Amino acid sequence: MSNGINIIGLVGSPNKDGRTNEQVLAALEGCRRKGADTELIQLSDYVVDACKDCLPWVCKDELKCTYKDEAFEFLTDKLLNCSGVVFGTPVYWWDLSGMVKYLILKMFRVFARTSPLNGIPAFGIGVAGGTGNGLVSGLKPLYHFFQMMQMYPLEPVPVTRFNIDACRKRCGELGEELAVAGMNRTRFEARERALTLYDELPYINLNRNGERRLLAALVILALPMEERTVPAALLAEADLLSAEGRILESAAKVTEAYDLAFKRYEELN
Repeated sequence: MSNGINIIGLVGSPNKDGRTNEQVLAALEGCRRKGADTELIQLSDYVVDACKDCLPWVCKDELKCTYKDEAFEFLTDKLLNCSGVVFGTPVYWWDLSGMVKYLILKMFRVFARTSPLNGIPAFGIGVAGGTGNGLVSGLKPLYHFFQMMQMYPLEPVPVTRFNIDACRKRCGELGEELAVAGMNRTRFEARERALTLYDELPYINLNRNGERRLLAALVILALPMEERTVPAALLAEADLLSAEGRILESAAKVTEAYDLAFKRYEELN
């Protein structure tokens, strides 16, 4: 039975049947377990036009784009009238997909000053295929969007093919949390709290070497137990070098551990 909560799932991938779609669907299933209504939206069906950065800057006051953009009108109507958001994006070269960028940049232009999404709960899913690189970097712009809109963030989900099953399960759990949070929308009274809350999130504040270390660890854990010893030892060496302040040498060890584990993973799969 519906509890009056409506959650939208945005899929920012041109592949409607791919891993991004799969993870967003898992999150929406979790929302429904808590009684929420859900709607899946494929951004490939509603590609927003590029912002023209027009002057005079009237869209911030009129709260609509100066130019006719039916996709933007459709998506903003959904965002402004939902109880919560699941936003999934593939990661291309450590960054968001273009269609996601077009949406969030125009949202900044029109709505960042008035923050009509203040307090709406949201979480992001970044799906880094292939090598898994950018699993966190691809999520950072999405969480920057949530932050600028003063949306209430749940933890991000960095997805690779090495941890995809665990991520699907976590997306379902976060979907349940999102539905509950949507029942109790709490607006930020101070922008400072909206800013500092994001510093407390997992993953988001990892530097590039920390992100690569996380990825290496995920690949190692995806190997059979008997195959983990050597790359895990390399990762331990990397941690020691980092503690000694030998950052470049540490990064090289992380890469060595990743390359070794990745090669073995490919051989076994």
